[in-house]
Amino acid sequence: VSKEGGGAGNNWARGYAQGENYADEIFEMLDREADGSDSLEGFVLIHSIAGGTGSGMGSFLLEHINDRFPRKLIQTYSVFPLLTDTSDVVVQPYNSVLTLKRLTLNADCVVVLDNTALTRIAVDRLKLPNPTFAQTNALVSTVMAASTTTLRYPGYMNNDFSGMVASLIPTPRCHFLMTGYTPLSIDRHTSGVRKTTVLDVMRRLLQTKNCMVSCSTRRGVYISILNIIQGEVDP
Repeated sequence: VSKEGGGAGNNWARGYAQGENYADEIFEMLDREADGSDSLEGFVLIHSIAGGTGSGMGSFLLEHINDRFPRKLIQTYSVFPLLTDTSDVVVQPYNSVLTLKRLTLNADCVVVLDNTALTRIAVDRLKLPNPTFAQTNALVSTVMAASTTTLRYPGYMNNDFSGMVASLIPTPRCHFLMTGYTPLSIDRHTSGVRKTTVLDVMRRLLQTKNCMVSCSTRRGVYISILNIIQGEVDP
């Protein structure tokens, strides 16, 4: 967005200020796309909450899109920072906490994508010793494409944004979602995967090793689950 290039220097306040500086240009683009839409249901924001631009400008956009389009849904795909290794971004915890407040108050649906879990999946499941940004981003884009399949292709259920969000989120503040994906592959030339059953896929989706969030699924309960299964399905 900035004409000078560069980012916000890993500073939440700097990113938020850049959002204010370029607000007119950003919302001119948003208004143009909204006016050209036949049936606008909501907005999707993709960002990281550890750096400056994704957290600061992302927070600014969340607040102002919510004010400008109060009846439209806002879904985010939010990448959370690494938990295990020491980060070179010293202010990462502050950026994350400040952004979490906006995600809680202004977003209707937050899909949590954890860098720790993404790296673990790339190393353990895909056997990539040193996964690159492109490879971890491929995992994120795979999950995004799969989770929006029912919105982009014709089907008999979950084919509208509001209906899908309403079925997953029982109370407004309980809107942070976990995601899982199986079978995992980022190789475009994969010839195929072994034959399996719907029950086996559903069982593997709930395993911790296939979840994109670093938390155990052995304790607690599920409030709601949405399985999107592609291919020739025989229940």
